Amino acid sequence: MSKHQKKTAPRFVQLFYWMFDTLAWRDLDAVSRSIYVELTARYNGSNNGRIAYSARQAAEELKISKDTAARGLRDLQSHGFIVCEKRGAFHCKIRHASEYRLTIYDSDIATSYAEKLCTKEFARWPEIQNSVPVVGLTGPVVVPYGPRSRTVSSKNSPYGPSGRTVRGKN
Repeated sequence: MSKHQKKTAPRFVQLFYWMFDTLAWRDLDAVSRSIYVELTARYNGSNNGRIAYSARQAAEELKISKDTAARGLRDLQSHGFIVCEKRGAFHCKIRHASEYRLTIYDSDIATSYAEKLCTKEFARWPEIQNSVPVVGLTGPVVVPYGPRSRTVSSKNSPYGPSGRTVRGKN
Protein backbone atom coordinates (compact mmCIF):
# COMPACT_ATOMS: atom_id res chain seq x y z
CA MET A 1 0.00 0.00 0.00
CA SER A 2 1.40 3.37 -0.95
CA LYS A 3 1.53 6.15 1.55
CA HIS A 4 -1.09 8.27 -0.31
CA GLN A 5 -3.82 5.65 -0.31
CA LYS A 6 -6.55 6.12 2.24
CA LYS A 7 -7.36 3.25 4.56
CA THR A 8 -11.06 2.53 4.50
CA ALA A 9 -12.77 0.72 7.32
CA PRO A 10 -15.24 -2.00 6.43
CA ARG A 11 -18.84 -0.85 6.28
CA PHE A 12 -21.31 -1.98 8.92
CA VAL A 13 -24.91 -1.46 10.06
CA GLN A 14 -25.28 0.07 13.49
CA LEU A 15 -28.30 -0.91 15.58
CA PHE A 16 -28.50 0.46 19.11
CA TYR A 17 -29.61 -1.64 22.08
CA TRP A 18 -31.71 1.21 23.45
CA MET A 19 -33.67 1.23 20.18
CA PHE A 20 -34.59 -2.43 20.75
CA ASP A 21 -36.18 -1.46 24.08
CA THR A 22 -38.64 1.01 22.55
CA LEU A 23 -42.31 0.11 22.25
CA ALA A 24 -42.22 0.92 18.55
CA TRP A 25 -39.48 -1.64 17.81
CA ARG A 26 -41.25 -4.31 19.83
CA ASP A 27 -44.46 -3.68 17.90
CA LEU A 28 -42.79 -4.19 14.49
CA ASP A 29 -43.02 -7.54 12.74
CA ALA A 30 -40.03 -9.42 11.30
CA VAL A 31 -40.55 -8.06 7.78
CA SER A 32 -40.48 -4.44 8.93
CA ARG A 33 -37.36 -5.06 10.99
CA SER A 34 -35.64 -6.69 8.01
CA ILE A 35 -36.55 -3.77 5.76
CA TYR A 36 -35.14 -1.37 8.36
CA VAL A 37 -31.83 -3.24 8.33
CA GLU A 38 -31.76 -3.10 4.50
CA LEU A 39 -32.50 0.65 4.54
CA THR A 40 -29.83 1.26 7.17
CA ALA A 41 -27.32 -0.67 5.06
CA ARG A 42 -27.95 1.80 2.22
CA TYR A 43 -27.09 4.76 4.49
CA ASN A 44 -23.49 5.79 3.82
CA GLY A 45 -23.14 8.69 6.26
CA SER A 46 -24.00 11.48 3.83
CA ASN A 47 -27.22 10.44 2.06
CA ASN A 48 -29.83 10.52 4.83
CA GLY A 49 -32.97 11.87 3.20
CA ARG A 50 -31.93 10.54 -0.20
CA ILE A 51 -31.92 6.81 0.53
CA ALA A 52 -33.71 5.41 -2.50
CA TYR A 53 -35.62 2.20 -1.81
CA SER A 54 -38.77 0.79 -3.33
CA ALA A 55 -41.19 -1.92 -2.30
CA ARG A 56 -40.15 -3.89 -5.39
CA GLN A 57 -36.50 -3.75 -4.36
CA ALA A 58 -37.38 -4.85 -0.83
CA ALA A 59 -39.52 -7.68 -2.18
CA GLU A 60 -36.72 -8.92 -4.40
CA GLU A 61 -34.03 -8.72 -1.70
CA LEU A 62 -36.10 -10.27 1.10
CA LYS A 63 -37.92 -12.85 -1.07
CA ILE A 64 -41.38 -11.57 -0.15
CA SER A 65 -44.28 -10.14 -2.14
CA LYS A 66 -44.27 -6.47 -3.06
CA ASP A 67 -47.50 -5.94 -1.10
CA THR A 68 -45.85 -7.33 2.03
CA ALA A 69 -42.82 -5.11 1.42
CA ALA A 70 -45.03 -2.05 0.95
CA ARG A 71 -46.84 -2.89 4.19
CA GLY A 72 -43.47 -3.13 5.97
CA LEU A 73 -42.41 0.29 4.65
CA ARG A 74 -45.74 1.77 5.80
CA ASP A 75 -45.26 0.22 9.25
CA LEU A 76 -41.80 1.74 9.54
CA GLN A 77 -43.24 5.15 8.65
CA SER A 78 -46.17 4.88 11.05
CA HIS A 79 -43.87 3.78 13.88
CA GLY A 80 -41.51 6.72 13.25
CA PHE A 81 -38.36 4.91 12.11
CA ILE A 82 -38.31 6.40 8.61
CA VAL A 83 -39.78 9.45 6.87
CA CYS A 84 -40.52 9.53 3.16
CA GLU A 85 -38.86 12.66 1.78
CA LYS A 86 -39.75 12.09 -1.87
CA ARG A 87 -42.54 9.81 -3.08
CA GLY A 88 -41.60 7.46 -5.89
CA ALA A 89 -43.60 6.49 -8.96
CA PHE A 90 -43.92 3.51 -11.25
CA HIS A 91 -45.43 4.52 -14.59
CA CYS A 92 -44.68 3.61 -18.18
CA LYS A 93 -41.99 6.27 -18.57
CA ILE A 94 -41.18 7.27 -14.99
CA ARG A 95 -39.69 4.71 -12.64
CA HIS A 96 -37.98 6.01 -9.56
CA ALA A 97 -37.98 4.77 -5.99
CA SER A 98 -39.13 6.71 -2.97
CA GLU A 99 -36.41 8.44 -0.98
CA TYR A 100 -36.35 7.96 2.78
CA ARG A 101 -34.72 9.53 5.81
CA LEU A 102 -33.76 7.49 8.88
CA THR A 103 -34.98 9.38 11.94
CA ILE A 104 -32.16 8.07 14.11
CA TYR A 105 -29.56 10.12 12.17
CA ASP A 106 -29.29 13.80 11.26
CA SER A 107 -30.79 14.81 7.93
CA ASP A 108 -28.41 15.55 5.08
CA ILE A 109 -30.92 17.43 2.91
CA ALA A 110 -32.39 19.89 5.43
CA THR A 111 -31.54 23.55 5.07
CA SER A 112 -32.03 24.86 8.60
CA TYR A 113 -30.35 23.60 11.75
CA ALA A 114 -33.66 22.66 13.42
CA GLU A 115 -34.70 20.52 10.46
CA LYS A 116 -31.27 18.91 10.30
CA LEU A 117 -31.34 17.30 13.75
CA CYS A 118 -32.40 13.70 14.18
CA THR A 119 -35.99 13.39 15.38
CA LYS A 120 -36.13 9.82 16.77
CA GLU A 121 -39.90 9.80 16.35
CA PHE A 122 -40.04 6.10 17.20
CA ALA A 123 -39.20 6.95 20.84
CA ARG A 124 -42.56 8.77 21.07
CA TRP A 125 -44.43 6.11 19.08
CA PRO A 126 -47.67 5.67 21.03
CA GLU A 127 -48.22 9.44 20.98
CA ILE A 128 -47.49 9.90 17.27
CA GLN A 129 -49.60 6.95 16.20
CA ASN A 130 -52.47 8.12 13.98
CA SER A 131 -54.99 5.43 14.70
CA VAL A 132 -58.37 5.42 16.33
CA PRO A 133 -58.43 3.37 19.53
CA VAL A 134 -60.48 0.22 19.43
CA VAL A 135 -63.79 0.77 21.18
CA GLY A 136 -65.71 -2.13 22.62
CA LEU A 137 -69.43 -2.55 22.16
CA THR A 138 -71.40 -0.54 24.71
CA GLY A 139 -74.82 -2.07 24.13
CA PRO A 140 -76.50 -5.10 22.65
CA VAL A 141 -75.95 -5.92 19.01
CA VAL A 142 -78.95 -4.92 16.89
CA VAL A 143 -79.94 -7.37 14.18
CA PRO A 144 -82.37 -6.68 11.33
CA TYR A 145 -85.98 -7.58 12.00
CA GLY A 146 -88.15 -9.19 9.36
CA PRO A 147 -87.48 -11.10 6.18
CA ARG A 148 -84.43 -10.17 4.15
CA SER A 149 -85.89 -10.87 0.73
CA ARG A 150 -88.09 -7.78 0.58
CA THR A 151 -86.70 -4.69 -1.06
CA VAL A 152 -87.91 -1.17 -0.52
CA SER A 153 -88.06 1.11 -3.51
CA SER A 154 -88.15 4.82 -3.05
CA LYS A 155 -90.10 7.08 -5.32
CA ASN A 156 -87.66 9.91 -5.79
CA SER A 157 -88.35 12.71 -8.17
CA PRO A 158 -85.68 13.69 -10.72
CA TYR A 159 -84.89 16.66 -8.46
CA GLY A 160 -83.90 14.57 -5.41
CA PRO A 161 -85.66 12.74 -2.59
CA SER A 162 -89.23 13.67 -1.81
CA GLY A 163 -88.80 13.98 1.93
CA ARG A 164 -91.49 11.40 2.62
CA THR A 165 -90.83 8.32 4.67
CA VAL A 166 -90.93 5.26 2.47
CA ARG A 167 -92.23 2.11 4.14
CA GLY A 168 -91.89 -1.41 2.86
CA LYS A 169 -94.86 -3.75 2.67
CA ASN A 170 -94.76 -6.47 5.29
